[in-house]
Amino acid sequence: MPSIDRNSPKPFYQQVYTQIAEGIESGLYPAGKKLPSIRECARALSVSNTTIELAYQKLTELGYVQARRGSGFTICEIDTTQGKQSERFSPEYLNSLEKLKQMEECRQHAEVPAYDFAYDTIDRTVFPFTAWARMSREVFFIKGAEKACFYNDRQGLPELRKQITSYLNSEYGLNCTHEQILVMPTTRDLVSAIACLFPVAETRFALENPGYDEVAKRLHSLGFEVSPFSVNPFPSWEDARKELEGASVVFTTPSCQFPTNRPMPPEFRKELVEWAQRTGAYIIDDEYGWEFQLGIARTPSLATFDRTGHVITIGTFSNSFTPAISLSYAVLPPQLMLKWQEEQRDSHSQVPWQTQAAMAMFMDEGLWRTHIRKARTTMIRKRQKLLDAVKACFGPEIDVLSGPTSLFVLLQTHDGRKETELIAAAATEGVRVYPTNRYWQDCAPDDWRYVLVGFAGIDENDIEPGIRALSRAWGF
Repeated sequence: MPSIDRNSPKPFYQQVYTQIAEGIESGLYPAGKKLPSIRECARALSVSNTTIELAYQKLTELGYVQARRGSGFTICEIDTTQGKQSERFSPEYLNSLEKLKQMEECRQHAEVPAYDFAYDTIDRTVFPFTAWARMSREVFFIKGAEKACFYNDRQGLPELRKQITSYLNSEYGLNCTHEQILVMPTTRDLVSAIACLFPVAETRFALENPGYDEVAKRLHSLGFEVSPFSVNPFPSWEDARKELEGASVVFTTPSCQFPTNRPMPPEFRKELVEWAQRTGAYIIDDEYGWEFQLGIARTPSLATFDRTGHVITIGTFSNSFTPAISLSYAVLPPQLMLKWQEEQRDSHSQVPWQTQAAMAMFMDEGLWRTHIRKARTTMIRKRQKLLDAVKACFGPEIDVLSGPTSLFVLLQTHDGRKETELIAAAATEGVRVYPTNRYWQDCAPDDWRYVLVGFAGIDENDIEPGIRALSRAWGF
């Protein structure tokens, strides 16, 4: 007879089911033996009949027992070795499984820092919880709920693509149509989809160095040749042209170069597009951070210089809305979109219908522009607060790289300490800052020892005390 631990968080029926199943697998309860009746077991354990009924139902569904009308529940003949991993799997399998469990355990119990200066999260005070909840509910119960029952447009919901088009054309000076928009979960997914439009053996990608490392990883995994071109600082166009020679596709982050925070000079932008048009190369223009530019100081997109369709503009809602919805977009030149449509005719949309429909409604009601204004104001204020705290706590004894649109700053001390030392020291005061060496394609130069200090997700009231804690940790 099983027992009930009334202090356990596990439901009673689950405790009963687990103990009986383990008893059957171990041979404690032999095949052919009948389980106590539901009423008898419930009375013995002082639980409801429903609890035992649920446990027995689970045992029946998984083949441990057989239920017969008028005969109760009889234990089935089963292969008891199926429950013994040591007999079912090889030692290598079990060793890997144990490591996997340990990794999961570490993640679940990882220490939460007092001050987490991440850049790839969002400020909870900015996110429109009420409005987004209403949109998510209404798309199911009011507008087009039947679309939740089948695969939708592989390119993305037309209503969302139209909203994205309208926003980009009016706010960023693009001149695109919704037929050119491709909706996917992340920047990495967009890069994969775009890369697959080019032959692997004949295509070389040129990536900013330093730059977004996830793009390099994805391209390498697809088998493409990848070469760096320097952006720290931005070179003269003549020097850049030499590094780009022979490249078929260039990936760049011109609005706010990641991770140096420097925007691409306007003249450099124009030269880069003209070079692409002359050589037949394509440019993937990742407009990371453009939403946080002030309108009067907004730098022109590369697409504004393009007349022949050699610029692919991509963007994401991850940093301007929330990474949790996994929603990004690309504006493909017509000739590439036609090729994508031909090659992906049997594919399905990768972003859930509800997410796309809710965002389309959110934008259609004008709430997106309101949200961006609020987010932009908050980020500008938080950036200044962080910079003021860094200046007050560190003075001239630290190097700072900051930009007008990024969600982080880069810091390095003058005493030669490496990023690993600075990160470890910060942790002693409950502060989490982030490495940047990973963004270099080979290895970072000796004079690059910056760590990333973000402010996108941290509470505004925690910025100043967090920087004070960081200064203590670094000995200032």
